[in-house]
Amino acid sequence: MEQIRWKRPWLAALLGVLGTGFGHLYLRRWWRAVGWFLASFATSALFVSEEVLQTASALVMDPGSASVSAFPVMELLPIYAVLAASVVDAYIIARMNNRLVKEQRQGIQRCSDCGRQLDSDVSFCQWCGTEQTER
Repeated sequence: MEQIRWKRPWLAALLGVLGTGFGHLYLRRWWRAVGWFLASFATSALFVSEEVLQTASALVMDPGSASVSAFPVMELLPIYAVLAASVVDAYIIARMNNRLVKEQRQGIQRCSDCGRQLDSDVSFCQWCGTEQTER
């Protein structure tokens, strides 16, 4: 069984705020990070007009070019929603990871198929019937 390492949920969330999928990269969830990045890209392509994206990128690149009130916050709301969901997802995954680390340290074993806790005196999962070879 592979050793699971302790992760900081607050750091995963902070990295997720810096960029969609960055928190998942910290958690070493490569495909999930790619999925969130693609979701962010698809959301911007489908729900945000090109003019709004150009205005936002121009204001980010040259903040002195226009007033802060010209920044299209409401038009970028779909992208912010995906970013927020990514942050929450990274935080929850980090917390679940740490729960598994805690169980691993306490010697609690889980079924490789259904994930439920196993009794120590049987060689199969009493929940789904899967034979447990690693014990």
